[in-house]
Amino acid sequence: MTASLPTGRAGTALALGLLGGVLLTAWFAIGAPLLAWHADRAAELAERRGFARRLEALAEPGPAPPRAPGLDDTAALLLEGGTDAVAGAALQGLVRDMATRAGATLSSVETLPATTVGGYRRIGLRLSLSASWPVLVRLLEAVELARPRTLVDELEVQATQMLTGTDETLLTAGLTVYAFRAATELRAGQ
Repeated sequence: MTASLPTGRAGTALALGLLGGVLLTAWFAIGAPLLAWHADRAAELAERRGFARRLEALAEPGPAPPRAPGLDDTAALLLEGGTDAVAGAALQGLVRDMATRAGATLSSVETLPATTVGGYRRIGLRLSLSASWPVLVRLLEAVELARPRTLVDELEVQATQMLTGTDETLLTAGLTVYAFRAATELRAGQ
């Protein structure tokens, strides 16, 4: 007995059914994964473009910040002193006064090497102190408002096990305070 393929309408239906099965198998094996891969790549590309736009927006210079009244005189914002040592001593005295007024106890004050930044010399002090949270906040506020202008960097705060006799926890803090002076020796050497 030999089997023969159907002919006519039955043969056409069988052929179309087989073709549909092959096409459906090809779609699930090749087409759908390719479309999913393409969608993933398009989403990643859109994410990267958004990230690039955000970076470009950050790189664009914004409007100049408004200047507070009385800050037009650059000399009033700089430390006085003909040398880094004199300016460092002035900064140290200023910081000690601020700490005393705020009620903080300075454990140590270390003078950092001065560095040149543009036409200025950056004078720095590394401070260690013990204080309660409100006292530390008052000190940081005093540093922010000080004239000549001072900046805080590398602030590290830790709670101690010691009690102050009140409900406040005693904190130990380390921070760097910077101020600038005119780089007069650079100008004289030019």
